[in-house]
Amino acid sequence: MANITLIAQNVNGDPFVNGGTINIVNNSTSVLTFVDVDTQLNDPLSGEYVSFDGGVTLLSYQYLGVGDVRGDPGQRASFIRIDLGDGSFMTVALDMNADFDDVPDLQNGNTQLTLETLDTTSTNWFPGFACFAAGTFIEIESGPIPVETLRPGDLVQTLDNGLQPLLQLAKTTVRGDGALAPVLFRAGVLGNFRDLYVSQQHRMLITGWQAELACGESEVFVPARMLVNGSTIRIAPRHKLTYYHLLFARHEIVFSEGIPTESYFPGAIEAPEDGADEDAEAALFQELAITGGAGWQTARRVAKSAEAQLLLAA
Repeated sequence: MANITLIAQNVNGDPFVNGGTINIVNNSTSVLTFVDVDTQLNDPLSGEYVSFDGGVTLLSYQYLGVGDVRGDPGQRASFIRIDLGDGSFMTVALDMNADFDDVPDLQNGNTQLTLETLDTTSTNWFPGFACFAAGTFIEIESGPIPVETLRPGDLVQTLDNGLQPLLQLAKTTVRGDGALAPVLFRAGVLGNFRDLYVSQQHRMLITGWQAELACGESEVFVPARMLVNGSTIRIAPRHKLTYYHLLFARHEIVFSEGIPTESYFPGAIEAPEDGADEDAEAALFQELAITGGAGWQTARRVAKSAEAQLLLAA
């Protein structure tokens, strides 16, 4: 098990009972700690809970579904209904593009979503996990090699800190559809040598005048799904694929197919008190959460949805 801390935005009333449009309360948030087993938000299992007090008081919750706030893919939100244990319930929205900067990014007010329009069937991971598809070439000391051939201790080339030892390599095999379908970057679109497949939340380093124009900085991270243009960058479902996750002593920028992308960022994950489960490949967190990540900072600022839209238009 692992504890995952996220900032949620509070929802007005109880849409599950009242129906109608889901509305996010203006400037109203809650800090939630999820006690999680399998990294999937959409299927609360036995032993999975949520807490408002850091894990002291454990509450059950119901997953209501996921949708794009006001039709904006850059504002993808999951909604959960928490049983407060006294006969009352509270609904919150989770930003699925969360960058762990403690600033909720979903637009307040009318989401233009209802329970009936939410996707309740697709597998939905907790936000923020950077994954490379099997076959991706990663630059190490001796040159690029397939990600699946990496081993802990290998010296991986990073943008900021030169060669850095890989602490852990984790993998998970999933159905590659819905929220788990990879984003395909066609060869050359960002300077990549070959086609590159990454998870939808994987953050790409965007540099140069486009970043300066849209974000006011020369280098920013942008989640892959925010860069989708329908042609050279697109969602590419697969029947099945294996994702790999690279963990270092800090958040790093590594080179995948020759272009800078992020490593795994565990900034919202706390180490489980009882250590990692023996069946390490049964769940992603059971491989990576043992290192923790409290207090980590992303290697670059993460662009907001509106900034990403400007980047696409640049």
